[in-house]
Amino acid sequence: MILAFWLYLVGLGLLASRFAVGNTGFLGRVFDRALRSVDDCLGGGLCRRVVVLASGGLDTAVLLRLLEIYGAGIIVLSINTRSRAPREREALRDMLSVIRGVEAFYEIDARDLMEAVELVGLGYSAMAGREPYYVPARNLVFFGYALYIAEIHGACAILTAHNGDDSQRLPDVSQAFLEDVSKIARYYVPGIKICSPLLPLNKVEVTVLGLGIGAPIERSWSCYDNKPTPCGKCKGCIEREYALKKAREIIDSEDRAT
Repeated sequence: MILAFWLYLVGLGLLASRFAVGNTGFLGRVFDRALRSVDDCLGGGLCRRVVVLASGGLDTAVLLRLLEIYGAGIIVLSINTRSRAPREREALRDMLSVIRGVEAFYEIDARDLMEAVELVGLGYSAMAGREPYYVPARNLVFFGYALYIAEIHGACAILTAHNGDDSQRLPDVSQAFLEDVSKIARYYVPGIKICSPLLPLNKVEVTVLGLGIGAPIERSWSCYDNKPTPCGKCKGCIEREYALKKAREIIDSEDRAT
């Protein structure tokens, strides 16, 4: 616990004054919840190397920056499903160029994994009721790959960047699911933990946190299309723009109040 508390103070020391010790405002509370969640995932500072299942999106940018502040050794794993936009892959590489603590980067080709919208088009009617971008058993498959990487690197945790909003609509993001998968994973790597440190926060709060700690959000890619610029119409773009707008309003409001 002493080590964890020291890391906590070091993390705060790297941030803007709005996150200073003793700040009980909205921004300070968001950071406190996020860092405590990371601390819990990493066993109070005892776990020093983690595998991150990473996309090129906003939430991944925030999680990577948070882990950098925490001082964790980061093994990044990116999995390419059939429909994954090349721009998202490029965005992840761009993000990693400004994150310290990345020890290794793996990119796995899994193009046989398709989204529900693609599967319905091929005649798999069982997927008709799913969210269009849902990949069957996605996280269970992804965690299998991540566990392999964790075992060969001696990592003690596998992290995803899912937020609290994700857990409301995806069956394999809930805390209960992560705990169940962790139990299976421990047959291979004793003590390993699978968790999502951003689950205590919704999308807007994650964005507030990211802007406050200097996460490379501007390098991230949320659009489902692979065009030179975001389409502005898909679910990814709409959620991103809403979160950025609300987050900036919150930060401006808090700055005016100080």
